[in-house]
Amino acid sequence: MAGESREFGPYYLLRRLGVGGMAETFEATRVGAGGFEQRVCLKRVLPAFSEDLEFVSRFRREAVLAAQLRHTNIVGVIDVGEIDDVHYMTLELVDGLDLRSLLKSSPREKLSPDTVALIGLDLAYALEHAHGSLVHRDISPSNILLSRSGEAKLADFGIAKALDDAKATASRSARGKVPYMSPEHMRGEAVDGRADLFSLGVVLFEAVAGVRPFDGAHDVETMQKIMEGDRVSLDEVAPDVPAQLRAIIERLIEVDPAVRTSSAARLVEELGAVAPPPSLRWQLAATVESHRGGPKARMHVRAREEERDTELSRPPRLAPTGGDENLAPSSRRPSRTGRAIVLASVLVLSFGAVVAGAGWLERQAEAPGSGPVAVAAPVSAPASVPVSAPVSAPVSATATAPPARARKGWVHVVVQPWGNVWIDGAFMGRAPVKARLSKGKHVVKAGRELPSQTRVVRVEAGARKELEIKLAE
Repeated sequence: MAGESREFGPYYLLRRLGVGGMAETFEATRVGAGGFEQRVCLKRVLPAFSEDLEFVSRFRREAVLAAQLRHTNIVGVIDVGEIDDVHYMTLELVDGLDLRSLLKSSPREKLSPDTVALIGLDLAYALEHAHGSLVHRDISPSNILLSRSGEAKLADFGIAKALDDAKATASRSARGKVPYMSPEHMRGEAVDGRADLFSLGVVLFEAVAGVRPFDGAHDVETMQKIMEGDRVSLDEVAPDVPAQLRAIIERLIEVDPAVRTSSAARLVEELGAVAPPPSLRWQLAATVESHRGGPKARMHVRAREEERDTELSRPPRLAPTGGDENLAPSSRRPSRTGRAIVLASVLVLSFGAVVAGAGWLERQAEAPGSGPVAVAAPVSAPASVPVSAPVSAPVSATATAPPARARKGWVHVVVQPWGNVWIDGAFMGRAPVKARLSKGKHVVKAGRELPSQTRVVRVEAGARKELEIKLAE
């Protein structure tokens, strides 16, 4: 986002999440009266399409329709509007990851049958709620979001159409991701909720088997397989899946809508009969947590950290490098310093009494001065003691003179157009990322679901290193 304004009306743009054909999305902060602040996903129309009155009208209409959906398993629309001739839609920001990312990082790129049944049930509830007014028409693993609470949420009703809009339902524009599209959608026929159920069936098949049911060498071959019903059987590719769940999934991907599962409400009943125990949601939550970097990478934790430096492009405030910070008083320092002074006094008296060992002690003692002196003492950690008199004290052979914080620097990683960051093998979250690292070489990796590019950076004490990594669109 170099060179771009981060201010957008009442929103502050934190990072770009992605760019589509007609719109771009950002993680943003919405600021309100009385210090109110909320993290959101901001979706705004690209400048090239802002003057397309037909597209803008469709964008606003679909946003208003989607805003009427209020369900725990649907990513909610918070606001719709226009700022400086730019049309936007504000969405709930889900702290988690999408199903595609989870599958990519799972063994054999598939999940357990119980986990798939749980995710399927959540999405069946979402569709049962939405199908009274909207058809999603673009269900795929990329717009199924999994939260840190273990909930599955259906995102992006951006191309949904009202069921009672004849022009929309009769449109011959086959939009959507080819491997998950229903055959009637591909033929440009009027679609209803059963088209979404077909797409969901393909997603669940892939999640439980690790392969798609209709999988051609290219999109044209895949479309042909879908329209002809030429697919692999779940019995062949995933024989360990329980028979009842297997039958539910295969009924969803029937080519003939009349034979397919009739409604989302019916699917809720069927999946409810094979629903896993409630404890599985905790396991799914723990899995998402681990993939997102653990508790320290949670959204509200990141927000607290970024309060110190709201503008991500501004260099962070560096700690003093001369060691003064380590001498600042704290609630625990007096007792430790007191014990160290007593020990230093004892050692000074001992030094005067032990004549035979004075020679080697003098060679190792620090020169007289008023700086901190490291004292070897039988305590859990060496303490730094300010000494006002020019008296030398013995120095521990294992003591480290320079304070640890003085040997660190900052690395600021930016990924274009967007991506995640790993530093020395640890997941750091979505770029831009700021990290305080020890002096020396560090390995920085960037990618989407998994690292795809690697850089090695050298960190200098007290310095800031800027690193920009470009990924393919």
